Amino acid sequence: MKKLKQQLPISRNAYDIVSRLQESGFEAYIVGGAIRDLLLDRDPKDFDISTSATPEEVRSVFGRRFARIIGKRFRLVHVYMNGELFEVSTFRQEPDSDEQELRKQGKLADLPEHLIVSDNAFGSAEEDVWRRDFTVNALFYDPVKGEILDYTENGIDDIQNGIVRAIGVPALRFEEDPVRLLRALKLVAQYDFSVEAETEDALFKQMHLIQCAAPSRLSLELEKVLNSIYSNRHLEVFHDYGLLKYFLPEIDALWGTGHIEYMLDMLYERNCRVDEGAYRSSISIALAIIAAAFVEYRTNNEPGSLWDHSPDINQIIEDAVVHAVKPLTMMIRMRVSAEKILQILPELVYGNTRRRTQLMQNRSYPHARELGIIHSCVTRKSSSEFESLWPFRSEHTSTGRRNNNSNSHKKKRS
Repeated sequence: MKKLKQQLPISRNAYDIVSRLQESGFEAYIVGGAIRDLLLDRDPKDFDISTSATPEEVRSVFGRRFARIIGKRFRLVHVYMNGELFEVSTFRQEPDSDEQELRKQGKLADLPEHLIVSDNAFGSAEEDVWRRDFTVNALFYDPVKGEILDYTENGIDDIQNGIVRAIGVPALRFEEDPVRLLRALKLVAQYDFSVEAETEDALFKQMHLIQCAAPSRLSLELEKVLNSIYSNRHLEVFHDYGLLKYFLPEIDALWGTGHIEYMLDMLYERNCRVDEGAYRSSISIALAIIAAAFVEYRTNNEPGSLWDHSPDINQIIEDAVVHAVKPLTMMIRMRVSAEKILQILPELVYGNTRRRTQLMQNRSYPHARELGIIHSCVTRKSSSEFESLWPFRSEHTSTGRRNNNSNSHKKKRS
């Protein structure tokens, strides 16, 4: 194991949780992606904590009011500290043998041999590391000592060199949890990493296993993709590696058309605006962008020209929002929000001033206005005329904070 003395700028609340667990006699570390991001000089989206304490022991340290045990396949604790939510997990070891009994009973006959269906066998910190996915996600950080622990002895180097390397046997890692196929390629898309040769070979050979992952987990991964400022890159990398045809086959089937190029340009513009703090990240807007390409395709309209109002247009929009992400499903509120954005978008883009007051009072106006700005930037190269016609509604102000580190990692679309 390698150790690196280094103080990292972590959340004060995360520090306090680790400190309290250690004071209570347990091992505790900040783990995973937060350490990777901090070493890359990026802002982590959250701080996950891992400990030797069981979920019940974590709850006893912080009290039932501030700690809630969740999950079945993977039990962990949501700890609230000064209004901030943290996930605290217990060190795991290789899953127990219950799965073998299930396979004898024929209950897992159609699933990969080593697929993990239960992951609640607790272990030590080192055992926990060796059952994780990639070396760049397997670093432990003790903020009290100011020390990074690299049990695999490759994690720190792989982060510095931009390498995605599976821990242990790559084929086994992907078979245990096919969602790792997605996560490997998200690292490629988001950080411009390359995949280590043996890991890449296993990835290509086992790409089809993504279909064995639970649909609910894949839908959650899709939400993360759509919420990311790298969503266009994610889709491009998924397609380049051949994963998109298993993950989002309807988008893959339309790949290479002007409608998909328009969609990717729109996603890129949206991501830039979120990164700059011009508007908050909205999954509904990202979903509307994807669905818009399918509405134009189905109504025989050119990419970026939108569509005319017709008696059946609302049904076409509703179908497109569902169809675009098949076989996955999105939460109803996200689907409905995307549908309503697309229903009024053409009226904003083509300046329907007769319904101006009515449109501006529509609950979907702020999101539709934002999508209209994105559309104008992509198709007209300027949104000033659109913005002057459709003013901002101040009560919906929701801008983000600019991340000064992320622009250098995004690949511009040509």
